[in-house]
Amino acid sequence: MKDLVIGLANGVHDSAIALCSDDGVFAEAFERHVQVKRAVGCAGLFSSWRPLRAALRHIGIDTAALRRASFRTTWQLGDDDFDVLRRTLSSAGTDNGFTAMVAGNTAWDSTTEIQLGWILRGEFPHVYPPLREALPSGSGVSLRSVVPSTEPVELDRAAVSHHLAHAANAVYTSPFDRCVALVIDGAGERSSINVFSFADNTFQSVSSTDASHSLGLLYAAVTQLCGFQYWEGEEWKVMGMAAHGHREPELYRFFHDRTHVDGLQVRLALGPSWVGELSTLLRPGRGEAGVLRAANLARSFQDYFADTVVALVKNVHALGISDDLAYSGGCALNSAANGRIVRETGFRRLHVPSAPADDGNALGAALYERHAVRRLPRKPVIASPYLGTTIDLDELERALSFATFDAVRIDDEQELCDRTAAALARGEIIGWIQGRAEFGPRALGNRSILADPRRGDMRDIINRRVKFREQYRPLAPAILHEHGERFFQGYEESPYMERALPFREEVKALVPAVVHLDGTGRLQSVTRERNARFHALLSAFERHTGIPMLVNTSYNVMGKPISHSATDVLTVFATTGLHALVVGPWWIRKRA
Repeated sequence: MKDLVIGLANGVHDSAIALCSDDGVFAEAFERHVQVKRAVGCAGLFSSWRPLRAALRHIGIDTAALRRASFRTTWQLGDDDFDVLRRTLSSAGTDNGFTAMVAGNTAWDSTTEIQLGWILRGEFPHVYPPLREALPSGSGVSLRSVVPSTEPVELDRAAVSHHLAHAANAVYTSPFDRCVALVIDGAGERSSINVFSFADNTFQSVSSTDASHSLGLLYAAVTQLCGFQYWEGEEWKVMGMAAHGHREPELYRFFHDRTHVDGLQVRLALGPSWVGELSTLLRPGRGEAGVLRAANLARSFQDYFADTVVALVKNVHALGISDDLAYSGGCALNSAANGRIVRETGFRRLHVPSAPADDGNALGAALYERHAVRRLPRKPVIASPYLGTTIDLDELERALSFATFDAVRIDDEQELCDRTAAALARGEIIGWIQGRAEFGPRALGNRSILADPRRGDMRDIINRRVKFREQYRPLAPAILHEHGERFFQGYEESPYMERALPFREEVKALVPAVVHLDGTGRLQSVTRERNARFHALLSAFERHTGIPMLVNTSYNVMGKPISHSATDVLTVFATTGLHALVVGPWWIRKRA
C-alpha cells in the first residue's frame, strides 16, 4: 500500500495543501481554487476537492484501496501562544481581531480533517463523519442522513511548528545535504526569526527572535503607510515602488536608529507612538506629491530592510556552520534583498524555495514528516516548482467550440515554439499555459504572459492593457541559464525568480523592458532539465532575435490570483489586450 502524507498550510492567509507519495508530489495554494487573492479566511475544502481528486490520480493513489494517511498542519498554537500573539499584535498597532481569525482557522482543522478523509475515499468533502448508527427518531431533517455509509480514509493528525515547516520547505527543495536554514517571517507561534543548522536529515535550533521584534510585521505596517494593503500581500508593491523614490536620510535613520542587530538577534525599539513620529517626517502631499512621498518612504524603508537582512545574514555566516544558506519565510519574497546575500554576506550558495511564504509550509510539513521523521532518503537537488494542477484540455476544447476564437492544434513542439517566438518578435503579447502550474506566487513559464524585452514601451503596454495595474510595476526577465553571465553582473542561478541581480551596463539598452530603474532584474534562470518546452521557446526566440530572454509575468490581472482552470484562462484572454494564447498544443487568437 502506498504511503501518503498530506501537508496543510492552515493559517488565515495563503492556505495551501500538499500531497506527497513515493510516486510524486502535488502542491497548490487554495487561492488558485477560489480565485481570491491569498484566500484570506477561506477555510475548508469545498472549492478544492476536484483538483485534489485529479491530483490523487496523478500521484498514483487509488482512493478505493487507501486505508490510512498522515495529515500534518503548520501551526502548534496553545492558549499561551494566543496570549503572546495578542501582545505582539497590540504592540505593533494591528487589529486584535486577527487572533479571533487565527483561533477560528485552527478550529476549522477538525472539519478539514473530516473533509479530507472523504476526499481521499473519492467522495464529496462532507463535514459529517460517517453515519455509524441510526439517527434519533423524530420528524426533523438532518443532513447527516445522506452522508455515505462507507468509511472515509483514516488520518493520523499532528502539527509541525510554523517556522520548522518553513525551514523544511527551504532545505528539502534545495541542493544541500547540510546547510544553515534561516526563517524571517511576520510571526510563527512565538518567534519572527529562526536559525537552524541542518545535517544528517536533522534540524538543530540555533537562535530565535521574539515575535515582538518582527521585521515582517514592520514591513506590513509600512506597506499600509505607503497606501497599499498588507492583507492582500502588497509588500511587493513597496519593493517595486522603491526604485522610483529617493532615499531620504531622516527616513532611513528613523528605522535604522531604532533597530539593533545583536549577533543572531534583531531588536526593534519603535515604541507605541512610532507611526505618529514617522508621520511628522513625511512631507504632506496630495496627488503626484503624495505618490512621491510614498515612493521615498518605500525606498528608504526597503534600503533599511535589505541592510538589516544583510547584517543579520553576515552574522549567521560567521557561525561557521556552512557556506550554503536555505532561506524561507514571508520576508524571503523580497528579491531585492535576496540579490545581495551571496554578494555581501560570505555565503557561497543561496536557496529560496518557489513558495517561501505560508503557502509553502504545506509542502514543508509533508516533507518534514517524510524525511526528518520517517528518515526516507532524498536526493539533494533544486526541486521542480511545477507541482500544481494541469489544465483540462477537454474543458478547453469544449469552451473553444462555443467561444469566438480561432484555434489551431499544433502537436509538433518545435513548430509551436517557432510560431510563438516569431509572434513575440513582432511585438505580440502572448499567454503561455503549459503543463502543471507553478507552486508559489511566481509564473515560471507554465502560467505566464510573455513579450519581447527589446521594446522600451512594453512595460507600459502590459501594465496598462493587459495587467491593468500601476505603471511603476516592473516586469521580470526569463533567461536561458547558459547566457546568464552575458547579461548579469555576478550572475547567480535563480530558478524561481527569487532574486534581483544587476544587469551589465552594456546590455541594458538591448532589453529595456525588463531593466528596473535601479538597474536590476528579478530573473528566472531557465534550464532544459527544469522546463524543456519553455527552454525550447526561449531558444527559438534567440534564433529569431539574438536575445535569449523574454518578458515573463504571471497570467492574471491585478488583484486576482494566477488563472487556474481553462475557463479562467480564456476569460483573461478575452478581456485583456493579449494578442494570442497558447494552451498546451492549442494556438488561439481572437476572431476578427
